Amino acid sequence: MPTEFQKRKLALAFYKYDTSKDGFVEASDLELQGQKVADLLGVKQDDAERDRIISAYRLVWEAYFKPGDRDGDNKITLEEYIKGIEPYYSNDGKDNSALEVNKVVFDSIDLDGSGQIDSAEYGVFLRSLGISKEEADFAFQKIDTDGNGYISRDEFAKNLADYFLSDDPQDPANWFYGSF
Repeated sequence: MPTEFQKRKLALAFYKYDTSKDGFVEASDLELQGQKVADLLGVKQDDAERDRIISAYRLVWEAYFKPGDRDGDNKITLEEYIKGIEPYYSNDGKDNSALEVNKVVFDSIDLDGSGQIDSAEYGVFLRSLGISKEEADFAFQKIDTDGNGYISRDEFAKNLADYFLSDDPQDPANWFYGSF
């Protein structure tokens, strides 16, 4: 069961993904998110890379949001989201499938396939969620804990998992989605 601090972070992430701002996250919100990332990366409409990026965000819907859709209407409220993600807390995030989904999202913004992303690539991810460039740069500095100017695929996946799992207000992973 998530703590109150963790629920606060869940709510922040939930409302960032609610692109229509109607109080629900739907599969279409995640698809739109993928389109925004592709647009910010300059990927053209007919490029196969665009389909790969959008597919990554569809996977995010399937892995993190759809489990809360108990009534099958393909949209969830914050309450449904928190209920659907509770099993993740009961096993302390040791479900490796979540880390694998996080890595697919990383791959969608690592266009050059280098296995690491810089502040600009990470900024695309956050700006697609409505975060300013300045805040995205600051968030990147916080989660780039070794200060090398890059985040590896594994660091990205772990930071995303720790964002949800950490109950420590000082954990750098809390900055994964910008200010918290």
